[in-house]
Amino acid sequence: MRARDVRAIAFCVVSTLALAVVTHVLFESEIITLALTAAYSIWLITRPRMQRIFRRIRGGPDWSGYFHEETVRDTERRRQR
Repeated sequence: MRARDVRAIAFCVVSTLALAVVTHVLFESEIITLALTAAYSIWLITRPRMQRIFRRIRGGPDWSGYFHEETVRDTERRRQR
């Protein structure tokens, strides 16, 4: 797993816990805390960055289109030499 993947996952966990603590302190309601935390978590895990991380964790390809094109271009340059 890449270091930036670990940082992204750590950010999700820490920010979700911080949101849960802050909402519980502000609203003093477990239901509101649970609802806001669940909505935030769903929003976070549907971001494209997190989708790529989960794809890599499941063993999917380790590139996006941008990086793939760059790799293909570098490979073609090496062949031409």
